[in-house]
Amino acid sequence: MGLPNKNTLLQRFLQSKQLIPGDWANAVTDFLTSFQALVLVGAATQAAALTVNAANVEFLAGAASAAKLPPSYPGAIINVLNNSGNAQQIFGTGADVVQTSGTTYAAAATGVALASLASATYFCIKAGFWQRSTTA
Repeated sequence: MGLPNKNTLLQRFLQSKQLIPGDWANAVTDFLTSFQALVLVGAATQAAALTVNAANVEFLAGAASAAKLPPSYPGAIINVLNNSGNAQQIFGTGADVVQTSGTTYAAAATGVALASLASATYFCIKAGFWQRSTTA
C-alpha cells in the first residue's frame, strides 16, 4: 500500500465536521503500517533510483543500486532495512537533500550510502531536508 497524498489528508481534515474523520484516521493508519519490498536494479543515480512509496521498506537482493525517498514534508518518517547484500545509495526526490552526518547534507544528485544489513530511519522536520538515523 502506498503513501497517502498529504494534500488529500489535509483536505479530508478541513472538510469534516468531526474532530477526526474516519477516512482520515484510516489514511493515517494506512500510512503508518504501509510496507514495500524493493529489488533494486539499475545505476546508482538519482535518475535511475526506484521510488520508495511506503513508510516501511525492505531492499531485497539486488546489485548496488539506488532508491529515492518520496517528496519531503514535515512529519514524514520512512524506515528502511537493507537486506540486499550490497550497499545502496539513497536519494531525495528532486532538490530534497539527505543528511550524511551531523549538519552535513549530500547534494540532491549525490545521495548517501546505506550499508548492507543496515537499517535507517529517514525523517523530515523541514521541507526539502531528510534527517537520518542509522544502525551502521
